[in-house]
Amino acid sequence: MHKLDRAGVTPPACLTGYGYPAHTWENLGRECKRELRAALVRMQGEPGVTTPDANEYGLRCAYCEGRVLHEGHIEHFRRKSPLHFPQLTFAWSNLFLACGSNDHCGHYKDRKGTSYDSAALLKPDQDEPDDYLHFHSSGQVRVREGLEQADAHRASETIRVFGLDNPTLKGARAKALSVYKKKVVGDLDELASWTPADRQAYLAGEIAQTRYEPYATTVKHFLQRSA
Repeated sequence: MHKLDRAGVTPPACLTGYGYPAHTWENLGRECKRELRAALVRMQGEPGVTTPDANEYGLRCAYCEGRVLHEGHIEHFRRKSPLHFPQLTFAWSNLFLACGSNDHCGHYKDRKGTSYDSAALLKPDQDEPDDYLHFHSSGQVRVREGLEQADAHRASETIRVFGLDNPTLKGARAKALSVYKKKVVGDLDELASWTPADRQAYLAGEIAQTRYEPYATTVKHFLQRSA
């Protein structure tokens, strides 16, 4: 999970034409949905994106950071069902693009029988996930050490409710890091002999280069621990 900048994206004007209870999500027109998905791609993809092409622009799931394929899943952070937050059905602030997996992320969060308090979850356009979660080089995601009890609870609930500890995700993160390490293992071995300034500059550059890759936060946290 990584921080997203919603303020930098203009919300689709067409959303203002819909509202609960006059409309349900099924009433959202095809063209408006296309505009909405394009706006979400601009928020979650590489800067300068103008089309919703997931494969071309480094688009990642708002929750697991996996690659979004086949247009992904437009996800309501707070559930739109009549028993929860139907008034937020068309609220731009409540919408993200997720990977569409049933084993983790948005669909997993809202599967039948799941109970949680949405206020206890990290919201990636408001919270800084790095302050709460550590993505270990093993592929595991862990609650940051040293957090206050309330913050540790939010971190653990986010992991649980979104299924971020799913074994498939653990393996995907570990693989992404192993592929990266193979490319730069020689450079990493030399880091100890560099000056602190040169080492910091190198690591900052690597983090910047990989920031739009799937599971980039795992790579970032690995490099930060190598500083």
